[in-house]
Amino acid sequence: MKDAQFKPVTVESLHSFKLRNIGSVAEAAEFLSSDWPGERGRIYLLARMACNEAMEGHASPAMARSVFVQATMEADIYVENTTWVR
Repeated sequence: MKDAQFKPVTVESLHSFKLRNIGSVAEAAEFLSSDWPGERGRIYLLARMACNEAMEGHASPAMARSVFVQATMEADIYVENTTWVR
């Protein structure tokens, strides 16, 4: 389930000051590990764990998305949860 899709979440990447559309568990995990611009607090760690669990098939993509959205909101990088054109 590594590439399991979910309803896209748009976030702001503060490293590049660009919007980024995250639409899968793998993309969320990559963003958390490589492009995370904010604080790495408790919800960030929970989001990493949720993505790993979803990629291993032990959690749903929807659950991983929910925790990912919470982490982006905490880091003040959440933009919207609707699809935009790349």
